[in-house]
Amino acid sequence: MDNQKKQKHISRCRFSFPHYENGKIEHQCLFEGYEDDEIHTCTEEECEQCKKYDSRYIEYPLTIKGIENRPIEKCGFGHTVGCLVAVRPCGEEYGEKTYLGIYLGELPIQILSSYNPDTGILTNSTMQNPGIFVPELRKIVYGCGSWWREIKSVDELEAITNEDIENTWYVQLLQNM
Repeated sequence: MDNQKKQKHISRCRFSFPHYENGKIEHQCLFEGYEDDEIHTCTEEECEQCKKYDSRYIEYPLTIKGIENRPIEKCGFGHTVGCLVAVRPCGEEYGEKTYLGIYLGELPIQILSSYNPDTGILTNSTMQNPGIFVPELRKIVYGCGSWWREIKSVDELEAITNEDIENTWYVQLLQNM
C-alpha cells in the first residue's frame, strides 16, 4: 500500500497543521483562515468525516484532461551566452581552484510537475540554473554548486592566475600547435 494512503487524513490534509501543546500533538484545522478565533483543533474522527478535506499530496488515480508543457524561460540575469566566466566549484575535489568557463545560459536542472484538480491539467516546467562549461574539467558546473562571475574585461583576468590558464588542456594544445 502507498505510504501516503497509510497516513490518516489528519496528517495528509493541506489545512491540518500539527501543534504541540500540553505534552501532546494536536492538529489545528486552518481551513477558515489564520485568525486566532477561527483556528479549530480537530480530532482524527472529525477530520476523517470532514467534507473540506483536501490532500496536500497528489493522490492517485488522477483524471488528466490535458498536459501543459511550459517552455524553458530565457532569463540569463544579464549575462550573454558564450561569455567567459571565472568559476570556482564548491566541491572539495576541485581544491579551491578557479577555472575559466563558458557561460551556457540558464539550463534545466529539474523537471517540476503540478496538477490542478479544478481543471484536470498536469503542468510540466523546469527549474533552471546557470550552466558553465569548464573545458579543463570537460564538464558543466552549475551556478548552484559554485562561485562564479562574468569576466567583462582583460583586467578581471588577474583573478585567474597565469598558472591556471597555462595548465588548461586547450591552452597547452594551442601552444603546442
